[in-house]
Amino acid sequence: MGYATVMKVPRMCSYADALKKHDETKPLRGRDPEIRPLGERRDADTYHIRKNGDAVELVLYKTPVITFEPNGEVVLFVDNHNTVSTHQFIHQVLCISAHGVRRTTVLTINNLKYTLAEKDKLRLRRGDGVWEVLNPTQQWSWRLDRKAVTNVRSKYSEFYKYLKGFVSLRTESIKLHQWAQNEKDCVRIQVSELKNLFGSLVSVRSYAYMDKRGKQSLNWTMVKPEQYAASSNAFGVLIRPDQPEEDKHTNFYKAALLLVTKLETEAMDIRSDEPLIAPANQIVPLLDEVLFQKYAHQVLIRKELPQGKVSTGRYDKWMQDWE
Repeated sequence: MGYATVMKVPRMCSYADALKKHDETKPLRGRDPEIRPLGERRDADTYHIRKNGDAVELVLYKTPVITFEPNGEVVLFVDNHNTVSTHQFIHQVLCISAHGVRRTTVLTINNLKYTLAEKDKLRLRRGDGVWEVLNPTQQWSWRLDRKAVTNVRSKYSEFYKYLKGFVSLRTESIKLHQWAQNEKDCVRIQVSELKNLFGSLVSVRSYAYMDKRGKQSLNWTMVKPEQYAASSNAFGVLIRPDQPEEDKHTNFYKAALLLVTKLETEAMDIRSDEPLIAPANQIVPLLDEVLFQKYAHQVLIRKELPQGKVSTGRYDKWMQDWE
């Protein structure tokens, strides 16, 4: 969490500023090792300033987050502490915007973005009133490969055709809430439909982990690799193009209902007999997501980003070896 007390920490731009602040600040009495407050004296255990050789370190708790060196360089170091407090501290001292993304600190400097993670150290220099990044980390991002995506869709083209027909046939205009002003195109299925087809709702829930959505957790419980593999593979069996014709229609029907159910309740934990409703335009894209995650190592390629750009991380979890 962040603290309002950080507003008492002074802004600094240079080694001279930091050295002056250090020399002017009286150490707390009776403290060994010496501690010099950086904000209000009562907050000295949260923010303090110290010398390390000739360098001046601005410390948040026990981490020298900002170091001013005699050669004019400023070194940023978060030591795995990707927290609101760390980001507030950097912004307050250097007036550099900072926020966290996936356990990584993202800094915005001159309208460009740079990352700081784990034990990384980012070196800056101030010139003409702006910060210059001296050692930017090369950034990479995963991108969908169009040819590979086409190949995966082609492999399951028969089910894609079935699913689009299913959605078209079952779409109806529904007012999702009694206070809603407009109706939306949705697909509605009855819980009895699931029970009749799968035999029980327990069988339906066995498919709950067929994708790696969100934080890879359902009902606050982390999804295990074997759970994902079991659900993903079981769903894949339902939509196989080479299955016996006498089973294909029933299995395609099951798969379509599962996608609707997944959109309605991610954990597939159905606790009432109320109809399950999903936006019609999200059903086929969910199939894309499930399949592209299953074949992530085929459909994703790693691309180098231009300097100052940072990955959104959208596909990072897809590349985890869960199977």
